[in-house]
Amino acid sequence: MISKVGFERIALLRSDILKMARYIQNICNKSSVAMLERNEHQARDVLYSDSVIDHYQIELQKTIISLTGILTPTGKDLRFLTMTMSIVKTLERIGDKFVSICELAMVLIKKPPIGYYEKLRTMFDGVSLMLKGSIDNLVDPSLLEAERLCRNDSNIDSLLEGVRSDLLSNMEQSPSITSRAVDLLRVFCYLEEIADLCTELMEAAVYIDIGKHYRCINDIFQPVDFKAY
Repeated sequence: MISKVGFERIALLRSDILKMARYIQNICNKSSVAMLERNEHQARDVLYSDSVIDHYQIELQKTIISLTGILTPTGKDLRFLTMTMSIVKTLERIGDKFVSICELAMVLIKKPPIGYYEKLRTMFDGVSLMLKGSIDNLVDPSLLEAERLCRNDSNIDSLLEGVRSDLLSNMEQSPSITSRAVDLLRVFCYLEEIADLCTELMEAAVYIDIGKHYRCINDIFQPVDFKAY
């Protein structure tokens, strides 16, 4: 049984995790501006954010370890407390991917563009929607919304494969763009990896809410029977 103070501390932990998540969302927006508008100021701002992300992670992990040692929650509160370390780590990894994108943006900004603006904008828009949806799902879990977002992941995957094929072809025809093309492809790959990490947040949210394990597999959000393994 958890005391009133215990419930308040869990509620505060939820709030602090959401603050980190919204901070990551803000970094997503700045990364988009850095790449699409070739904005060095926004790129540097994201690079400086790396230490803030690490601080969030460290402080939240301390809180989680402390609460795990003194509270004995049950049901949804227990599932929340056991999943928070994973959620925080996933958020940190997403933040790191955006930092890596802005490191590449700092390089690409100094060179003539090679196109792909619309595809990059579409990729950022799709990833931004998945990130927002996965964070909203932490606040207000919805299996139906998780299923929808999982299906959206296929659009991200398809876009990456199309860009990859196109860039490789262009590099063969115009070797002079190779370094820029490789860096741009890495940006697309990081965005696709962020989309995959968003599905991990959705999986955690659904487990906390209903106590069943789901995975986004082949862009289908489906229950997993671990007894079968």
